[in-house]
Amino acid sequence: MAKDGKSKIVSLSLDPEMHEVIKEAATKLGHKNVSQVIRDLVSKYLGLLVNDSDEISVIIRVPSSMVEDPDRLRGWLAAKAEAIADALS
Repeated sequence: MAKDGKSKIVSLSLDPEMHEVIKEAATKLGHKNVSQVIRDLVSKYLGLLVNDSDEISVIIRVPSSMVEDPDRLRGWLAAKAEAIADALS
């Protein structure tokens, strides 16, 4: 934020379909507008995209049904680990 407490304005161009997707996400997340969703996404995920270390970021979405069954979760994660290893090698 600027020193005087006001945000600097930055223009962002989105196609209408993407704007609608982000607008719907903003509503689901309880944000007031698209700009807040964009700010949150950039703050949270920019480090994953611009990585200065020797790491490769991998994001895994775990089905909620797996959480309640540890054995099933372990098997599912093992299969994902194999697929990631294959993709990276």
